[in-house]
Amino acid sequence: MRGKYMAFGLTIDSPLPLPEAFPVSQDTPADVTIAIDTVVEDFVTDDGYVYARENRSWWHSMTRSRMLFNCKAGLFDIRNGCEITVQLYPDADMENAKIFLLGSAMGALQIQRGYIPLHGGAVVTQNGAMIITGGQSAGKSTMTSAFVHNGYRYITDDVSSIFIENGQAYITPAYPQRKLVRNACAPLGYDPQDLILVDRERDKLAVRDRGNWYSEPANLSIIIELHPETPENSVSVEQVTGHPRLDCVIRNLYRKWMHIPGGDMAPTDFKKILTIAAQTDIYRVYVPRDLARIASIARDIADALEKYKPGVRI
Repeated sequence: MRGKYMAFGLTIDSPLPLPEAFPVSQDTPADVTIAIDTVVEDFVTDDGYVYARENRSWWHSMTRSRMLFNCKAGLFDIRNGCEITVQLYPDADMENAKIFLLGSAMGALQIQRGYIPLHGGAVVTQNGAMIITGGQSAGKSTMTSAFVHNGYRYITDDVSSIFIENGQAYITPAYPQRKLVRNACAPLGYDPQDLILVDRERDKLAVRDRGNWYSEPANLSIIIELHPETPENSVSVEQVTGHPRLDCVIRNLYRKWMHIPGGDMAPTDFKKILTIAAQTDIYRVYVPRDLARIASIARDIADALEKYKPGVRI
């Protein structure tokens, strides 16, 4: 039975139940339509796709208006920022398919619509929204939940989708759900048995949490890039200045390769990235790799950032 949901400021009409997203009235006009159907494969002719289809492996083909991805769950066809067709394999794991649908496929759709998605969670501070980004396994989702544990509201857990309006960068809310690795549950007050296993491969559990979710766009003020270090280290912060600010934004684009179909980034997208880098305070934050202290580490980050702007609460 089809349902309608709100995510990234868009109404999504889906044949798959999406409890991760925020449900809206069936009467709401859809911005995005998801279909479970057969993708027109005469568009897909190269040998790489044939191999990927036979081996359930990764493959992609991209133009400005159409992006096709093959993964072990099936073939995903994202078109014109408003249509996603999913051709599932007969043995597809539905949870795995939804991870890809709500992550990479929706990320591609954001890019087609002119948004700039960064890979990281976001929380609302008294000084505007703060994106928590970093490299693979840097602890982005875990740190987002640690800030929530300390009283902050979250906008998104994994993909911070940014749009520019009247020269100001805003983050649009994603899903009222946060993901945690199992070992981070107890330090943040969760019993893994009360949560939902959503990623078997990485042993990640979902916290469905509408109460702490910020459901309106928020102006972007701060980006922090996490750099995990040894457990013995304390939190330290470096403000990023000059050209490295732009490098930091580009380095943390969500699925950076999606931004350059055909090998080049659209000039309009690059201009938006420049705007984000120019108007946002950006910091490298070095943190101990210590899940047992994750809540206090988040408090230490907030205290350290406030020293750069006396009188402005983070």
